[in-house]
Amino acid sequence: MKFGNKFKAITFSFDDGNLDDIRLVSLLNKYGLKSTFNLNSGKLSQDNCWTFRDTKLVQHINYTEHPHLYDGHEVACHSYTHPHLEQMERQAVDNQIRLDKKILECLYGYPIRGMAYPYGTYNDTVLEILRENGIEYSRVVKATHSFELPDSLLEWKPTCHFMAPSIRGLAEEFVNCKADQPMLFYIWGHSYELMTEEDWQQFAAFCQFIAHREDICYCTNIEVVDYMKA
Repeated sequence: MKFGNKFKAITFSFDDGNLDDIRLVSLLNKYGLKSTFNLNSGKLSQDNCWTFRDTKLVQHINYTEHPHLYDGHEVACHSYTHPHLEQMERQAVDNQIRLDKKILECLYGYPIRGMAYPYGTYNDTVLEILRENGIEYSRVVKATHSFELPDSLLEWKPTCHFMAPSIRGLAEEFVNCKADQPMLFYIWGHSYELMTEEDWQQFAAFCQFIAHREDICYCTNIEVVDYMKA
């Protein structure tokens, strides 16, 4: 199996869709990197603020103001309102997935086939409901710190968080490796975690380092899935 004609691929996955995605998408586009953005459609028009590390964060993206923000990337489900799905009754879980998927498809104009679990949590009932709703993959948050392909697409473990201390070492290992079998560098996070200019500069330096490599395929999550299923 290859990613096109390459053995190595990089994909990103960012959750929640707050206003910092505007700057993040611009940065990814600058370096030709692709990401999947996991959105809660029930929050896309809310002035929904919350606190992260004692800082009040800005609201979620308002779709009507930024309808083309994610062009060239992938939009995927993150549930309608971001609850703990494994703590809900079956019908409520189904409503969260079905409604989020349907609204995102109406807004963005293509089939929504992927997801990331809110809070990274799920159970067997949630897995069953995802299959019933045509969700082909869903990302968890536990990192592998490896470049292996997922054993289960509905329990897809990333390589690491995008602000993990180990990310630069992993990137150097990945870039310098002469691959003769499929290798996937899967990076996840939330744009609101970039809280200072230093954070942004460090992530920009990381993007610049991994970008424009002739032996690497830069993919969205669903593109990785399609390569795996080809």
